[in-house]
Amino acid sequence: MPGEQLTCVWQAIYAQDRPNSVTMNKEVLKLFLTKASQYESIQFSERKFFDTFSEATVKFDDFKEYVKKNIREHGVAFSTTCNDLEEMSWIDLKSGMNSKLETEDVYKLWRISNRLMKEDTYPPVIFREEASWLLGKVLSNLGHNFKSSDDAFREDKFTFQEMLSIMEDFAFSNTSQQQINTCIDGLFMWLVVEVMKKGKVYKRTKKQANWTNWVKRWCVLTPHCLRYYSNDNESNQKGEFTFTKHTKVESLERYSGVMKNLKGRFRLANIPVLEMEIAVDDENEKRAWLSDLEEIIQCLRDKTTPVQKLLKERHLKNMATRDNKNGTIEQVEDIESALNKTKLRAEKQSKKQLFDTSIKVVEPEEKTKPKGPSLEKESTEKIKAMFMKIDTNGNGMLDKNEFADFLKGLGLNMSEKESNLVFNSVDTNKSEQISFEEFQIYFCNHIMNETETAECVNVMRKAFLEADRDGSGTLNFREFTEYVWEKNRNANMTKILKSFANVSTDEISFEDFELLVSGSGAEVLVPILEEEIEQGTDSSLDDFEGRLQKVYDDTEADELTIYIRERWNKFASFRRAGKTGSVVMTGGHGMVADIVPGEYSLIDLACFSDLPPLEPKHAVVKDTQWLSSTISGKSGKMIFPLEFDKKVPMEQATSELLRYYGCSFADSQQEQISLLFRHGIQDFTYENGYLEKYVTATNGGAGIEKHDFSHLDCPLSEDSGFFILAKFIDNGDFHITAFRLPVRHTLYVPGGVIHCNDYLKGTWRTMLSDETDIDHVHLTHVVKEGQEEKFRFQFT
Repeated sequence: MPGEQLTCVWQAIYAQDRPNSVTMNKEVLKLFLTKASQYESIQFSERKFFDTFSEATVKFDDFKEYVKKNIREHGVAFSTTCNDLEEMSWIDLKSGMNSKLETEDVYKLWRISNRLMKEDTYPPVIFREEASWLLGKVLSNLGHNFKSSDDAFREDKFTFQEMLSIMEDFAFSNTSQQQINTCIDGLFMWLVVEVMKKGKVYKRTKKQANWTNWVKRWCVLTPHCLRYYSNDNESNQKGEFTFTKHTKVESLERYSGVMKNLKGRFRLANIPVLEMEIAVDDENEKRAWLSDLEEIIQCLRDKTTPVQKLLKERHLKNMATRDNKNGTIEQVEDIESALNKTKLRAEKQSKKQLFDTSIKVVEPEEKTKPKGPSLEKESTEKIKAMFMKIDTNGNGMLDKNEFADFLKGLGLNMSEKESNLVFNSVDTNKSEQISFEEFQIYFCNHIMNETETAECVNVMRKAFLEADRDGSGTLNFREFTEYVWEKNRNANMTKILKSFANVSTDEISFEDFELLVSGSGAEVLVPILEEEIEQGTDSSLDDFEGRLQKVYDDTEADELTIYIRERWNKFASFRRAGKTGSVVMTGGHGMVADIVPGEYSLIDLACFSDLPPLEPKHAVVKDTQWLSSTISGKSGKMIFPLEFDKKVPMEQATSELLRYYGCSFADSQQEQISLLFRHGIQDFTYENGYLEKYVTATNGGAGIEKHDFSHLDCPLSEDSGFFILAKFIDNGDFHITAFRLPVRHTLYVPGGVIHCNDYLKGTWRTMLSDETDIDHVHLTHVVKEGQEEKFRFQFT
């Protein structure tokens, strides 16, 4: 069936082996792949080649699997290897092409034809239906009508060279070169690059714990990724979002921020790596985007692409038409109509909140307390070292005098009014002192990350200072009105009056001004502030941000270590002697941490990252085989070698030991997780004899499993049995541990973790889902060569 890019290799082999026109010449194929190994994405082994293709004939489907499993370099995308093989094939073929078209146009038409050829033919050929369809597209792009293919195609199938000659005579003979270039390039982008959508959108991504600015970007959507550029000529790529079968899409309400109100918003998420929000012009445009994204993700799960899928469906319908004994002609839907049907389907779904809404991310404005971003240790230490420099009295808090002295030390000639305004921006709890947490959050939001908050707050500060004519630190109605009127002579006085009328006091502070910008005063203030941002006017406030960045850059990470060593030297050199004079207690070589005054969670204080990780006792099993079932609802088997004694070590579960398997106690940490499916929580009771009477006697024997949904498992009984956790490590060894869980402590098992509950006892409160398949395998032990039997673990 059409849709396979790798038909290019069959064409290259045929070009070198024309006398043998019936079957693939395996020796020529071997030489071709040997030469192709010059590409970094391809590794060729002659031994693996002959082990794979022991028969005289090489079938196309077998070759495709061979490319995926044997010659694709580890870690390289399958599509990259295919592209390199296609380029290698073209190098071998292009000199033999006979055409009046430009070489680049022939190359693109050839790549298009690779998607239309029937892959189990040698040489690969295009059937009349696909050839007619492609010619129709060419003529349509050139602005010509195409009523019948009878004049152009008199045979049932064609090689690319034959197809190329027909298209030159029938479509390109009386056409300008520019029209030909435009036509072929459009088809190439659609069928080969598979560009599904282009256009300008607003986007923002999550960096560390913060969202970046909303920026306008030119985006190109393909079945593999969403690329975004600074302009529409696609010459300056700024980044890309890669799709996987686990990518989640969520429809969102419109965005209402300090400076922007955006419609048509939705979120893409590769949890926990990357999140991106996009806003388009309106809800109709959003539905079109979501439709294409739904199609992409479903195709990734089916291991195909939207165009490839539709070409195959088209080919199957064409074959049914060809084989119809009554000669009735079945109407074949066009690819555009199929995509339109998908969009209509998506529109219906969007009315019920489109897609998986399991991702629930709290918007920044909904948070009751700001959270500092997760920083690397070195960055945190540098920020803390900066804080220590400003905190001259060493009490762990910055007052206004210390802050003003720091600004002077930076060489800034700030007025008291400007200094106080910045101080108050950092002092978010209005305690007249800045804690390290407040300083760190400010620094991360305004210096390290390009957030919308940073840019907006700066321009609002400038506006507020300019409007505050008397320097009182507040604005009255006259000052507010004069400022707006000077900045925008066309401002409607009624709207100005209405803006200030909603303020509860006669004098407004900077905090009130911020609320005014995002509330009743948005209509008159936002255009002024946006113009200020566009102009990018300099001020001492901007200079402050830049110099603070320089202090950070000039600060060495070990400055904090030196400070701490000097501050706590009496503890580090501590000695306590016994009655006989011998030392019975000493201080360590250095302080583990230096904690400044502030609010902390106990778990943050107790996480000592300098200690090496603990490993639980575990069995190490070599040469295991996990054989998943190909039938939904059926169990596969895991084969353990003859040397395995079936014994698994027992451990009392702790958070650190559970971490070895990627798990943790949910009731002892503050980590946020994303549930990708709908879950339910319920109590289950494992009666005495569960293992013998059900697992062994009824369910085919003991086993282990993995699945995409997450677990919570909380024992409510003292004698709760054993919870099995296991994993494969990089060298292929299999590690496994039997854990005892303390009563009323909740185990969190993320999706994908290998586990087993066959050995549980008593009542367990469990969270689980029914929305994904479970990959369950029975434990199978090699008794002797060629003989296996089922078994269950023994605990030591």
